[in-house]
Amino acid sequence: MIDLNNIEEIKRLDPQDTLGSTEMLAHQMEAAWAQVQEVQVPPDYKDVGNIVFCGMGASIYGALVFKALAGENNRYPTEYVSDYHLPKFVNSNTLVVLTSYSGTTEEVLSCAHEAKDMGAKMLILTKGGPLSAFSKTNNIPAYIFDGTLNPAGVPRLGNGYTIIGLLGLLDKAGIFEVNKEQLMGAINRLKNDAPEIKKQAMADAVEYEGYIPVIFASEHLSGNAQILRNQFNETSKSFSSCFLIPDLNHHLMEGLAFPKHHVLKFIILNSTNFSEKITKRVQLTTDVVEKNMFEVAELNFGGENVYEDFILTLSYGSYLTLFLGLIHEQNPAVNPWVDWFKEELAK
Repeated sequence: MIDLNNIEEIKRLDPQDTLGSTEMLAHQMEAAWAQVQEVQVPPDYKDVGNIVFCGMGASIYGALVFKALAGENNRYPTEYVSDYHLPKFVNSNTLVVLTSYSGTTEEVLSCAHEAKDMGAKMLILTKGGPLSAFSKTNNIPAYIFDGTLNPAGVPRLGNGYTIIGLLGLLDKAGIFEVNKEQLMGAINRLKNDAPEIKKQAMADAVEYEGYIPVIFASEHLSGNAQILRNQFNETSKSFSSCFLIPDLNHHLMEGLAFPKHHVLKFIILNSTNFSEKITKRVQLTTDVVEKNMFEVAELNFGGENVYEDFILTLSYGSYLTLFLGLIHEQNPAVNPWVDWFKEELAK
């Protein structure tokens, strides 16, 4: 098995420097927040009646985090589209938020043109490509970043740009008020805690070899659960799934009896900032899983607020899935099956 403390062995499997991008998460976030302040958003954007977020894969992460952080305080009916077409209700009273790291994602570009035809207001996040050109041609407020703090150049390793960039745009638009003091405090804490988070993730990664990770979360960490699932898929090349509390308490617990071969390993994203009801459900859910003889790993970084929780959990998950991918002797930057699929689709 690879020695994760041997930098030369890591470079052999990680020539694109996925590790370097993972280590730059806090700096990406800091840069994105500063850069997005320069974007001018018309004041009437806050008066829209509904919001549609468009993105594929890692480009939808910002929307998932927004949904989780806003929770019951979200004042807008909200839809998430990872497809070619917008819902028919989209009109001039809709804000369509389009995210594509590369700016070339065909589904997002399709939605962009539909949004224009439907007369919707738009916000755009991208590194460039046709989506950037579309924003300039149509005078659409856009956060266009250069990605220099993501040396691997892989979209799912540029989360600091896309997640914080999106929260910044929504804050500028008057859609979602970001607690700026807590956000910056969380980014600074990540800078301080990153070496320990990396060390913990490296030690934990070996425990997931040969297992299927199943992630549970709730409230402001719901977005993290879906992100971590995708990171296990893409970076570790592992199957994974995620479920949310309280919904899973109405079905999943009865599905733990069979099969008897226990290849599942459960991860519970916990927080001292959960509501009292969810805190009790997390404990009881853990009890049920353990009574069914499964291993449970609880992740709780003791964040002082929801921003610290989501940022520290995001960093840990990025390191964990990277190291597991290396243990699997895989290049964590490449997605050979996704690339094959795109090539076949284009024929």
